[in-house]
Amino acid sequence: MWKWIRIPKGVALLAFLLPWMTVSCSDQKLVEASGFGLAFGRVTAMGQASQASDGASLNFWLILALLAIAGGLFLLFTKGREAAKLVLGTSVAALALIFIGTWRYSKDAILAEAEKSGSNGNMDQAALAMIQVNWEIGYWLALLSLIAAAVMAWLVMSGKEAEAEAKMRSLAADATVAAKGAAAKASEAAKDAAARANDAIDAAKDKKDDEPPKS
Repeated sequence: MWKWIRIPKGVALLAFLLPWMTVSCSDQKLVEASGFGLAFGRVTAMGQASQASDGASLNFWLILALLAIAGGLFLLFTKGREAAKLVLGTSVAALALIFIGTWRYSKDAILAEAEKSGSNGNMDQAALAMIQVNWEIGYWLALLSLIAAAVMAWLVMSGKEAEAEAKMRSLAADATVAAKGAAAKASEAAKDAAARANDAIDAAKDKKDDEPPKS
C-alpha cells in the first residue's frame, strides 16, 4: 500500500489545476478560479483574467497547502515506510490549510467583509444575499485525495496495511462475483424476453394463417 499512496497525493496536487470555485449572482458567473489561481491570485472576474499584480491577493494558506502536498510526494519518492508518519502529517496539514485558506471565500466571510467595509445599505444587502459560492470538482477532488492518502499512511504506520489490503481484495472479489451473477441474470432475462417475443410473433402468424380468406 505504501507505493500506492503516491496516486492520491499526486491527484491532490493535480486537482489544483482544475476549477475550484465559482461565485455567481442570479445564475451569472462573476468570479471563477482554479486551486492554483486562488493560491497565487489569478482569477477570472466577469470574463476578464486578473492576477496578484492587478490587486488580487495571494492566498498564503493555499500556497502552504501546495508545499505540504509536494513535500509529502517528495518523502514518498525518497524515503521508506519509516516516513509514513510524516506523510500522514503532510496530508492532514494540507487539509487543514485548505479549509483555512478557503474560508475567506465562503458566503459568510463575504458578508462579514462587506459589513466591515460599510456596505450595509438595503440595496447592497439584497445584492449580497443573491450571491452564490459554489465549490467545484477540483476542490472536492483535492480533499478526497488527501483524506485517502492520510488513511493509507495511517494504515501503513499502524501495521494494519496487510489486513486492509486483504479486506479490499475480498471486497473486490465479492463485487466481481456479484457483478458476474447480475450479468448472468440479465442475460437470462434478455433471452427469456426474446423467446417470449418470438413466441408472440409466431402465435400472431399462426392466427393470421388460420383466418379464413376474405371473399
